[in-house]
Amino acid sequence: MIIKDIMQTRVVTVGLDQRLFDIKDIFDNVHFHHLVVLDDEDCLAGVLTETDLLAELSPFLGKAAESQRDINTLSQRVHHVMTREPLTCHTSTSIEDAGSLMLDKGVSCLPVVDNQNKLLGLVTWRDILASLLADARR
Repeated sequence: MIIKDIMQTRVVTVGLDQRLFDIKDIFDNVHFHHLVVLDDEDCLAGVLTETDLLAELSPFLGKAAESQRDINTLSQRVHHVMTREPLTCHTSTSIEDAGSLMLDKGVSCLPVVDNQNKLLGLVTWRDILASLLADARR
């Protein structure tokens, strides 16, 4: 089986200059943990995970001890926090190779790109695990 068979093609993307306030709102209101960052030419620029965002935000946000400095963390832009030059794969990459890459490098997702670095989809460790379990049950 190859990545094309299991990748998600409906991927939420954000721009390099979006503020973390907007990103927090996205993560607070959806049920996924990865955003793909595109540049002005719609090419892959980076990946931002919910974990990346939480590492940047003050633990005092929304609490009685919240200060203006804590609130200001939400004004940072995506390009300051994202993972630049993320690992990627192609639609023809085997599921096993993608899974091995993710395990070896400790990443939770791989953007799927074409030869011009245009985004085609996203595959996460959950997609790979679900596929392998489905195969094992057959």
